[in-house]
Amino acid sequence: MKRSDMKIFIVGAGHIGTALAAQLSRDGHEVTVIDREEEVIRSLADRIDAIGYEGNGASYNTLDELNAQDADILIAVTNSDEMNILSCFTAHMLGARHTIARIRDEDYASQNHFYKDKLGISMIINPELATAYEIFRTLRFPSATRVEVFAGGKAELVETTISETSPLCGRSLIDINRQMGINLLFCVVVRDGEPFVPKGDTEIRAGDIVYLTGAASEFHTSFKKLKMAFRPVTNVMIAGNDRITSYLGQLLVNQNVKVTIVDDDKEICERFTQRVKKAAVMNEDALRYFDLMTEQDLANTDAFIAITENDEYNLIAAMYAESQGIGKVISRISAKSRLKVLPKESKINIVSREDVAADRILGYARALLNAEDKNAVESLYRLMDGRIEFIEFKVSESDKHIHVPLKELKIRRNILISGIIRNSRMIIPRGDDVLLPYDTALVVTIGQQIASLDDIYE
Repeated sequence: MKRSDMKIFIVGAGHIGTALAAQLSRDGHEVTVIDREEEVIRSLADRIDAIGYEGNGASYNTLDELNAQDADILIAVTNSDEMNILSCFTAHMLGARHTIARIRDEDYASQNHFYKDKLGISMIINPELATAYEIFRTLRFPSATRVEVFAGGKAELVETTISETSPLCGRSLIDINRQMGINLLFCVVVRDGEPFVPKGDTEIRAGDIVYLTGAASEFHTSFKKLKMAFRPVTNVMIAGNDRITSYLGQLLVNQNVKVTIVDDDKEICERFTQRVKKAAVMNEDALRYFDLMTEQDLANTDAFIAITENDEYNLIAAMYAESQGIGKVISRISAKSRLKVLPKESKINIVSREDVAADRILGYARALLNAEDKNAVESLYRLMDGRIEFIEFKVSESDKHIHVPLKELKIRRNILISGIIRNSRMIIPRGDDVLLPYDTALVVTIGQQIASLDDIYE
């Protein structure tokens, strides 16, 4: 099935729906967006090459009129869980091949198997839980700004920014590998906003954003050799007032991390006390709470996370925490334009609940659409607004160039095989390595999208 043949319906034209529509339209798919608000649909149609329809995306009449039975995927991302569930169920009964629903309520989310088995929903995304996991993974590596997991946890992708004091600064990749003996692959470097696949003689510079892949077990060893911070955090302070805080707090206390949750709303604090039983909950404004902390308290705080619903407050609190010498600072933000207030030298990590959800849905949707009839795409992660993609392919006996040493292959520019998983073991690809049937190949692409493993070759 060619991309131009793909029909995708999106119910809900909010931040997530609009982001999905824009990217899927750029991918060449036929996209139809349904929303109740006429002005929202008109505005979307002016900016995106998609069909806009004002109406009820859960209505049988609406979906039938738009021929939703022909949909390859229907994605329901309105603000209503019930609306999303009903929309997916109706589309499934009409004959849509796949459906994806955004479900935030914890009671509903706990019934995933029922919705998938009985209502035909292919994927359920909980934006708050997905965001909590993204923050949690990042906290495992204090020097990392992003951590993604591949192949069921057997391989990881770590993003880090190179400082002037980094032992990597001023060294070529050949020197780093020869002198430090690390078992990681430098697969992408972003310099002055432009990503590229580095070569052996590429010299790492201060300010570079570097993406590394490797076995999960190798990162601790390699980061130690590189003298980069690798010790997981043990004491975390969170300013937050929504479900992300509850999910993240529980994930952290389950790992024996000391968690302090700060909020100035007494009722919200009482809920946190019930949801995250081992956390210390303080009924106080986070900025005022900083003034109450001693120098020893600040020194013992490994990370501060601001995930309230107020972008401006999060950024101010994060900048204040950074000024107090807290090593790892993360701020939730929904409007990227507000990032302009951050100083260029700031090391604050930014996370967006909406972007996390959109990326997870898009990755799953692309995997479904690209898999064709052999289910080759296992997972897909987008970085830098989709300019960089990491794709996990299952190698089949019918794929091209299996059993051929990688050094003999002609791979397209700005595409790299960044890892091979064989028999549950991560292999950093070298020239003499080959792809074999039943391997998992991790592929990174820059500025282009591929539908199958065969697309990586010239």
